[in-house]
Amino acid sequence: MPPGRLFNKSLITVVALSVVALAAWLVFLSPSQTADNSLNPDQATPAVPGNSASAEVVFPVETGLARRGDLIKLLQTTGTIRANREVEIVGRIGGEIVSITASNGRYVQQGELLVKLDEREYRTTYDRAASALLAAQIEYRTLSTSPFIENADSLEINRRISETQRKLREAEKRYGEGKMTQEDYERAKRDYETDIGVFKARRSDVVASKSGLSLAREAYERAKMNLEWTEIRAPFAGYVADCALSPGTQIQIGKVLMKLVDVSRLLVDVEVLEGEIGRVRLGSKADASVNAYPEERFTGRVATINPIVDAKSKTVKVTIELGGERGRILRPGMFATVRIETEIYKARLLVSKEALLVRDQRTLVFVAEGGLAKWHYVEIGEQNEEYIEIKSGIAAGDTVIIGGHYTLAHDARIKIAIR
Repeated sequence: MPPGRLFNKSLITVVALSVVALAAWLVFLSPSQTADNSLNPDQATPAVPGNSASAEVVFPVETGLARRGDLIKLLQTTGTIRANREVEIVGRIGGEIVSITASNGRYVQQGELLVKLDEREYRTTYDRAASALLAAQIEYRTLSTSPFIENADSLEINRRISETQRKLREAEKRYGEGKMTQEDYERAKRDYETDIGVFKARRSDVVASKSGLSLAREAYERAKMNLEWTEIRAPFAGYVADCALSPGTQIQIGKVLMKLVDVSRLLVDVEVLEGEIGRVRLGSKADASVNAYPEERFTGRVATINPIVDAKSKTVKVTIELGGERGRILRPGMFATVRIETEIYKARLLVSKEALLVRDQRTLVFVAEGGLAKWHYVEIGEQNEEYIEIKSGIAAGDTVIIGGHYTLAHDARIKIAIR
């Protein structure tokens, strides 16, 4: 082959390779420049449909409105739900159960009969005590009409009282001078108190003691109470719990028979750290959630704040009272997560916290405008678990992007998806 033709062929090959290399370099450079432009919304060129293949990319996003409202800060803690009142019903006397009307979960009224014990033995004791009381009353009446202790208020009794008082004064003087031991002085005081008790006793009391009326009345009252305790009644209205009794069961004194729970008010005791108790106020709104109903919030308020700080845990006990009709489905003993309202910032411009992004150490949000994503640098203020305050950068009513915006660039084409 002639040398000239070989040279021309090599030249053509070199030129062709150069063109291919230049094209590859331009393709590599193009997305990098586009990414650099996205870093600054002021230098970015709006995408024009049809200019390039990348302009046809549409990003699905979710949006929300920037709005004015109250920003409420919350303090979250945990506790256990308890009833307004809960008591253990115990047997005050022993005996056999002859009937029972109580059962777990049953609602009973105050004074309603729960358990009936065999009363025969207690009825016999009561009748015997009633007879003994009647006999003592007759004896008392008989002695009352006799001249017994007729001169209880006579001059002789008064003289003896004066003498007893004189002896006590003399003993006090001698004790003060060191002429009487403390043991002798205490004995003199006891003698004085005994004599005064006898000399000044009311005549009716002496007659009652002499006739046996006092002891008879005491025995009668005891027998009457024991007879009444054979019927175990509800001390207040509520629900029966932990009842496992049946007729024929023999119970002992002090045995726990069941519980009675008053759920007309449900309370949650929570612990608040010493450093945060200043944020909590009596009457502040609160809500609670429980595992049994994870989608529900049960409203309440701060009912009490303990005035002291626990020395070990450095916390303060705060009691939340739950209310509302739905609160009736709650049960004492449930574990609850409680949120207490602490500070309220009125009429602030708010957006969902999901909208906030940080780029180049600056906070920004994307706003949907005419099918494009426009980013806006913003100044933020107070925030809670859901919302954040925007002090400047956007206005109320702006449609901010809260989902699908982590990879967005300024002026990216978007399509709003329904959440």
